[in-house]
Amino acid sequence: MQRGYTVVELVVALAIVALVTAVTLPSFGDLLDRIAVERAASEMTAAFAVARNRAVLRATRARLSIAADSLRLDEGGDRAWVSATRWPGPDQHRVTLTVSNPVVTFDPRGLGWGLANTRVVLSRGSQSATITMSRVGRVKRW
Repeated sequence: MQRGYTVVELVVALAIVALVTAVTLPSFGDLLDRIAVERAASEMTAAFAVARNRAVLRATRARLSIAADSLRLDEGGDRAWVSATRWPGPDQHRVTLTVSNPVVTFDPRGLGWGLANTRVVLSRGSQSATITMSRVGRVKRW
């Protein structure tokens, strides 16, 4: 009595593994895209919240500059802007950025200056997230 597998059995097992891999691999790529977009969206909403809270808590103006490679928070000094904090942008997750207003400024009451709404669209592959910030500082994710 011999132990082991025949070549036919090994080929059938490898064919089944290849078939299962071919079916599940595209959905795995979508999962990675969704995770990257969610991370970038969470970081973007956190940056909005930090900028608004800094303006209110320090009773000063705060400006958030949104770019693909970085998110920069500046505080309004006596006559000039002082750089306060900088975070990596959505590029670190290989997420593309489209923003309607790349500079969002908050007054000491937490109200936004400038355009009525700021719309940020983050996308990667088939996944995307839209963040809208109103002039009164409310952030909504779509």
